[in-house]
Parts: sequence; C-alpha cells; structure tokens
Amino acid sequence: MSTTPSGSTAKFLGDTSFRIPSGCYPYSSTVKTHHHDALYRTGSPSPLIPIELEVHTFELRENEEKAFIDYKSDPRFYDSGHRMTLSYRRNNDEPDAIENKIIDSSDETDDKASAVLDVVHELLPTIPHFYPTITGITLKTIGGKITATFGEDVVAIIQYLPIPSHLSHIPTAPINELQKVSNLGFWEERVVWKGETYVFKMIIGNLQDTLRQLTVLDKLSGSPHIVNVEAIVTNRDSDTVRGFLAPFMSSGDLEGAFYIARQTQRLSWARQITCGVVDLHSLSVYKGDLAPKNVHIASGQVVLDLTAIGFSPEFVAPEVLEEYGDDISESGSELTASGDVYSLGLLLYVVAEEKCEDIDPTKWHDGRTCAWYKEIVKRCLVSDPEARPSAAEVLSLLEKGEVLG
Repeated sequence: MSTTPSGSTAKFLGDTSFRIPSGCYPYSSTVKTHHHDALYRTGSPSPLIPIELEVHTFELRENEEKAFIDYKSDPRFYDSGHRMTLSYRRNNDEPDAIENKIIDSSDETDDKASAVLDVVHELLPTIPHFYPTITGITLKTIGGKITATFGEDVVAIIQYLPIPSHLSHIPTAPINELQKVSNLGFWEERVVWKGETYVFKMIIGNLQDTLRQLTVLDKLSGSPHIVNVEAIVTNRDSDTVRGFLAPFMSSGDLEGAFYIARQTQRLSWARQITCGVVDLHSLSVYKGDLAPKNVHIASGQVVLDLTAIGFSPEFVAPEVLEEYGDDISESGSELTASGDVYSLGLLLYVVAEEKCEDIDPTKWHDGRTCAWYKEIVKRCLVSDPEARPSAAEVLSLLEKGEVLG
C-alpha cells in the first residue's frame, strides 16, 4: 500500500505525503500494473509494444473504489493513448453484482485488476468518445445487468502549476519528447532526451512544495555535491511543470553502490556527503531525514538528492521524532542543523558498515573502521543537540583522515 515525502531564518526541505501522477491521474492507495492482452508484449525491433489495456493504480476506500487505466498507450512515451477511470461502489441491492466481486477481491494479487480489465474490455464498444483529459466510467449493476455512465473525470485531473518566473532560465523538456528506458523506483524513471540519459523525477504530492524544492536546487546549482536540475519537464501543450530531469547516476544510490566500493572510496563518499550537507546548511535549509535514498553516486561522484520520496524515521534525530512523529512536513521552520547532523552521523555509519537496514551505531564490524572515524559518528549522535558538531566541523574532521580502516 502506498503511503504518503540553526539560524534565525530556517527553511524546510522535506518529503510530503504523496500522490500518484500517472499521466494526469491523482493519488492512489495501491500501486500495481496489469496488462489485459498477452498480444502486447516485448518483441523486435522495439523492446516495448503498445498495450491494449493497463491498470496503473487503484484508489481504495471502504466500499468504494476507482481504477486508473490506460488504453492503447505506448509504454515508451508519456501521455500516449487514452486515460480512463472506472468507479464503482458496493451494491447492496444486487449481492451478486460485479462491483461487489471486484471490491471483495484481493488487491495483493492480479484478481482485482483482471476483473476490472474484463469489465472495461466489455464496455469499450459502448464508450461514445474519449475525452482528451480523462474519460470516467461509473459502473453499476441494475436488475442483474451491468450499466455504465460516461463523462469527463474532472476530479482525477491534476492542475499542474506554471513555471514561476524565477525558474524561467532553466531549460524545458516537453514530456512528449522524453522516451522511457526503465523504472528506477518511487516516481523516478530513466529516460532519454535529445540523445542523453537522465532521471525523470515526476511531480508528486504538494505541487507548491515541488516548486519550492526546485527553487532550492536551483540556488544550489553551483554545488558539485547537490543533484542538478538539467531541465524542467512540462506538459506538451503548456509550460506547466510535470517534474524535472536530473543526471543519471550510473551507480545508483548508496545501497547499490556499496557493491563496488573500497575503503578509500567510502571515505571520499563520506566527505562528499558531508560537503552536500554543508552546502545545504549554507542556505539555512534543513532536510530533517537525510537517509541512504538521498545519496546518489556515479563514477565516484556523490550528490545529495533532496527530492527523494519516502519518510525514513530511523534516520531522524530523536528530538525531531519526539516533537513531530512521522510527519516532519508539518515542522516548518523548527527543523535544525543539529537534527541534520544526527542524520549525517547515521549516514557516515552506513557508509563505513555498508548496510542500510537494521542500523545500530553501537555495533561495528571488528577491524573494519578506524577509531577516529567512529568518534566522529559518536559525536554526531549525542543525545544533546547542542553538543553535536556542525556539518562544517564534521567535514574538517573527515579531511584529516586517510582511510576508514
């Protein structure tokens, strides 16, 4: 199930609860992809063949559901084909109604999606026309017969925001010019644009928050330690923001890059991660939950991806968790540099120990890490926020070392 991403003038850059923007679709509580017709599969010469019917997501509420569907879409490109929704409620007047069977089927298997696709496939010939936005189908069984009404699903249309004037200098990439390569995770996809490979970070959650994140990244564009915005992705027919392109980091995030790392590499990573935090704090901007998902690596270069999706409570300072629980998006200006330093200490431990789960900074592999490095981590993780070093002080200490172990 999807869930929802010191200084006198502090700003917050953190994750918000997110919505799922498949095409123009809004949020969903279950993320699944299912195909209706086996005819549309991989083949030669193109590895991706247009799909007849595909369920992207479900919006699940008690006794009421909505499925988000693509029809005759080309999986190589965005916004191709027709977008549809199928809405239905529990039908107490018709116990054997198909909508009841769909609601009662498991969303953890293919059963629900298969039932939806069977119904939509049967209804396709009766759809009077497809709307250019999203065609909504409302399903109801009456007298043992399936009935459907059709219309534009205006609720499902995301009203994307225009590019603000202070970001107008950034190049734009119309979404129809992007070609998909592969999915990389939570609403990130590897794409090709003008012959170059990028990561497409799609807008999710609060649209204003995304523009604010882009503003911060633009201000940090001179830093080699923060991910760059290569282009703002726009809708094909307007300069409204669908997301942005970032460099494709061939080694992936911190967890994936562990497999190719050596001791000297990891110390370099630790320094570059800390440099990124120093640069972030230079703007009095604090993340609150810096975690391995925020660290991306390619050819030895490390950048902080401040827009990575998902909340990581295990990397949040205890005083922040105590105050805000798992909703640091509501913390506003209360986030602090010392809270980020606590998260940084855990990241430094992760770099040394090569593990991203079951984090316990009191336990170290024997002989792997030098005492001086362990001491830096220990200082970052003290319970008193005032006693923690600044990110700049951590960087100074790291620069004095030669290897981790």
